[in-house]
Amino acid sequence: MAEEIIVGLFPCTFAEGGECTVPAGSRVVLALGWVATNRGLVQNFLQAQTTTISIDGAAPVDISDSYSAIEPFPDGGFASRIRHDTGVTLSAGESLQVDGMLAVSHVVPDGAVDETTHRPVFFRPEEPLSIHCRITASA
Repeated sequence: MAEEIIVGLFPCTFAEGGECTVPAGSRVVLALGWVATNRGLVQNFLQAQTTTISIDGAAPVDISDSYSAIEPFPDGGFASRIRHDTGVTLSAGESLQVDGMLAVSHVVPDGAVDETTHRPVFFRPEEPLSIHCRITASA
């Protein structure tokens, strides 16, 4: 069985320019989650969210019910996570395109404060998060 490699979709999308490299022969497992300052804010998010992903252009799959139980986050706050095994093992040079959407039905605060404005940060229905990550196996 191929060794699994966990790819964080938020870091790939927002910090790594939408691309990441994994070792050849890796089975790709996708990870994402929500962290907030208290359990109630995470629960509010879970009740409001819809999370979908599409792999290599296939029809989107609703993974909204895949979030884990809420648990304390090591650095403070609370989190709920998704771990989605794609079942795909990539050979050298092969890639996998993951696209998705994370949307909420009502305004969701996460307890964070914007460092510039010092105002609370909110996740809004009119501003869904788009996820785009191309995962390529190294040679």
